[in-house]
Amino acid sequence: MTTVTVNYVDPGQANDMAPPPGTAIVRPLRHVQAVRERHAQQFTDPYAAAASHSTRTWAWALGESTTAPVTNRETPVPPTRSDIETEIAAADERRERGDCENRTAAAATILRWLIGAADHVPVRCENPGELVGGFGDVIRSRQQIADVLVVATEGQQQAAAIARNIDAESDTRRFAQQDADYLEGVIAALGWLLGERAEAPITRRQSNELITRDLKSERVHAKDVVEQARNPGMADRLPSTWYGEGVKLTITWLLGDSTTPPSI
Repeated sequence: MTTVTVNYVDPGQANDMAPPPGTAIVRPLRHVQAVRERHAQQFTDPYAAAASHSTRTWAWALGESTTAPVTNRETPVPPTRSDIETEIAAADERRERGDCENRTAAAATILRWLIGAADHVPVRCENPGELVGGFGDVIRSRQQIADVLVVATEGQQQAAAIARNIDAESDTRRFAQQDADYLEGVIAALGWLLGERAEAPITRRQSNELITRDLKSERVHAKDVVEQARNPGMADRLPSTWYGEGVKLTITWLLGDSTTPPSI
């Protein structure tokens, strides 16, 4: 540690759903603490924990250390977003070189999550969604899902109305129908997850409790719909391509593989 003053993040801040103040982190303090603590539980040897790139990454990003975890350079505390992006770029460069001894990929994963560049929870465990307000492997809260469902439902109704408007131009009606089909896929997937629809959006299977395998399986079937629906011979036997796309992108967002909500 250098003589630079370290500004520790206050764990007792009044609003733990706000990001740690003064940092480049965009995640709520409550989520940051939960994921960091779960990460620490993976180590049985305190020396191994202290030496790991991941442990150093958490401390640096939160302003508890001046030494960057990948480049080992000295930075202000807490580091700026530019500092963090520099560390991510350095880790990616080492990975692209095929450095077999490189353990900095985990550091980049943590940093991407902290600044909101990726949504995957950066720790391996059962039910990671519960650490960030979700459930199971779903990293979105039920309120987030319900909010997107409202937006998608309103958008689908508007698009469907345009598609039915015989006074609209043919291209306008066609594009509106594509939007309506896409959003119907979004609605079906979100409603299924929230328990508002008994049947899965593609396979129509029913299950008492959804698990990650169900979601990933349904996404695979949605991808098949997207590909096969482009075959004229299958057009009458499958949901539309756009419906399948809506289901696929919704599940991708729910599991954190995309940062963009599917109705946008």
